[in-house]
Amino acid sequence: MHLRMFLIHIWVASIAGAVVIAGLAMGYFTVATFIWGAVIGLALGVPAALLNWVYLRPNRSKEIG
Repeated sequence: MHLRMFLIHIWVASIAGAVVIAGLAMGYFTVATFIWGAVIGLALGVPAALLNWVYLRPNRSKEIG
């Protein structure tokens, strides 16, 4: 649970930050830049974090046997 939540926060913040930086670098200095950053960060960050979590979680069936 903790790893999954940590990965979601890291991925969403990283993607949203990259989108906001790209928007500001292109000269879009409005609130919409930050809103688009948040939307794109959530839309791409959550699936990416969950895929990463599936890869990183321990395989418990191998530990039992």
